[in-house]
Amino acid sequence: MNASLWPLVLTCVLANLYAPTLLAAKDPDILGADLSVVLTPSRLRQSLADTPASVTVITSDMLQRYGIASIPEALRLVPGMAVTLTTGNDYRINYHGTNALVPRRMNVLIDGLSVYRPALAQVDWKELPIALEDVDRIEVTRGPNSVSYGANSMLAVVNIITKHPRDVEGTTIAATRGSQGTANATARYSGRLGEATSFRVTLDYQHDTGYNYASSLGQGHDSSRFSTLTWRSVTDLGPNDSVDLQAMALSGVREVEFSTRTQQSFPDIDLRDYYLNARWHRSIAPNHALQVQVYMAQLHNNQDLNDCLPTIAFLPELFTMWRANPTYARTLLAGRLPAGGSPSDDALAKAVLSAYRALGARANVPTCANSNQDYLERRYDFELQDTYVFSDSLRMVGGFGLRRDLGDSQTYLGGRVVNNGWRIFANAEYKPTDFLNINAGGFFESDAVTGRSFSPRIAFNGHLTDHHTVRFIVSKAVRMPDLLEQRADWRYAATNFQPTLAGKADGFFYASAKAPGNLRAEEIVSREIGYLGNFPKYGLLIDGKVFDDRLTNLISEKLQAIDFSPTNDNAARLRGTEWQISYNPDPSWAFNLGYSYLRNSATTVLEQTQYARHSGSFGISHAFGAGWRTAFIYYGYGADGAGESGYGRQDLTISKHLRWRPDYNLGMAFTIRHLDNPSTTIFNDFGVTRESRYNGTMQYSLTLRLSL
Repeated sequence: MNASLWPLVLTCVLANLYAPTLLAAKDPDILGADLSVVLTPSRLRQSLADTPASVTVITSDMLQRYGIASIPEALRLVPGMAVTLTTGNDYRINYHGTNALVPRRMNVLIDGLSVYRPALAQVDWKELPIALEDVDRIEVTRGPNSVSYGANSMLAVVNIITKHPRDVEGTTIAATRGSQGTANATARYSGRLGEATSFRVTLDYQHDTGYNYASSLGQGHDSSRFSTLTWRSVTDLGPNDSVDLQAMALSGVREVEFSTRTQQSFPDIDLRDYYLNARWHRSIAPNHALQVQVYMAQLHNNQDLNDCLPTIAFLPELFTMWRANPTYARTLLAGRLPAGGSPSDDALAKAVLSAYRALGARANVPTCANSNQDYLERRYDFELQDTYVFSDSLRMVGGFGLRRDLGDSQTYLGGRVVNNGWRIFANAEYKPTDFLNINAGGFFESDAVTGRSFSPRIAFNGHLTDHHTVRFIVSKAVRMPDLLEQRADWRYAATNFQPTLAGKADGFFYASAKAPGNLRAEEIVSREIGYLGNFPKYGLLIDGKVFDDRLTNLISEKLQAIDFSPTNDNAARLRGTEWQISYNPDPSWAFNLGYSYLRNSATTVLEQTQYARHSGSFGISHAFGAGWRTAFIYYGYGADGAGESGYGRQDLTISKHLRWRPDYNLGMAFTIRHLDNPSTTIFNDFGVTRESRYNGTMQYSLTLRLSL
């Protein structure tokens, strides 16, 4: 780290250790009808007028109002968010798009627990361990936020905040049936254990059959079915202490279509995910709070493979040749004699040719074998956070943390790989005058696999009047390479050869990959000018920004065992403007508008595989008398990405709320959807586009919800 940055880090951290989650000098006086208070951008309670970032808030009421059935679909409301459903169970989601192959640059939290996979650096959106019924709101920080949450919060942070058990006491049962085999059910009970503990337990089941057609093999094998059990309890240990405990378990099957015509059985994925989170919060004084959080996550994927390949693919001599010199091996497979290598390479090539000739006619006859793509991921995390209010004009939050990430896969990593890391962070909010609000902070972290990084941010919020604010933000953020990118030892062990090969029943598929191990962190430097206009008299809120983001050291290449060559050689520049408007002229009407204009200038087409110059959404809803409500929403996403199709959809939701006893509430909602294009295409490799499609453009769903 640059030596000039150390004084900032030490000053921020020492100030917080002597003097961090949600403590305010005083409640903002613009709550309620004016502005929301959010938690995510700086780890401090702040009104939208004071945040050092552009923020989109999606409430549980909006989810129900517009008939939104999942968190990935809710993110279509966020200006600039690219949401692509490549198969029925594979969402590719990026803020501002860029690389659609494996989105890795956005962090996702559930009540402070990161569900960003620790070893393979991705978010499995269909497997989020949470029921939509439990979501209180979703806060999306639209911009780099490594300053608050560290590496991998490079482009944005999605924070899913669940309902407090005290707020949902009783029983809730919900069920949804719809097209594409949709069958979802949720049962929740929330109550008390004694006087001190409130708890909530939820059982959720999700199923759908995905697209009717997927890929060039003409299949529609991409359904998913997951069961999730979650527990959350909040215990008041005294007037100043509380403990929040969460446990989440998810199991299910994600169907996967054939990737080649040589596969003999579908390579479906069985998964078992477990999360535990404990948070102790203590109010030391009215202006001082301490929080300790410990969490553990274990993610286990089992994926069996069965292939029948030409026997030459399992020759041990070819495997050895590939490990030593892949170029030589490719040349031999193409039927040519390689040259230019070392004497050792020439000797290995001679051995391959000898073994090939010994096979005779069997060389190109299929041999069937079993393999797998199993992996286990674990994360252990400890964090101490301290919040201190020095005065009405100065607040700070800071702390430190320790993390241990583990990846275990004989296929991807050649066994077990461990990455230990630590971090220190601090954010400060300073209000020297009523006109000016300054946010500044830094996040320093170090891990054993990649090294050190520092992510600073400075933001100035000028309050032109009580209802008009301008923001000026400069920030830097990073994404650390994951264990696969940095420590891959990728090879497929093959077992149960049918027939045996040279008297052996097991061996290796010839292609393999080993990571170079020298990758650096991806980086972004972001500059933003924003405006927030609040017109409470008219129920109108306008939030807009212009931005210029420069991404460097990008690891853009597709990672495959047969072609594994990640580099930091790529870059992109993202410029544009975004606007979101909410208009509630009276309690019966609600309007929501989001729009993004984006220009993507990249050094490789891979960083333009998820790209829309124009995208957005528009929703309108009206509450009639006697519990009736209707809502209409349109989603649109342009087709500017390489190999990518555009997206357009219109949803109409009609709902009815009925209360026939004081404690009995029944809700019914019917949603009908129209797709502009039933087909979705996406870049899969150079010269290869992947397509999935529905049989028609119309879809529907019916939801019943009973609360007691």
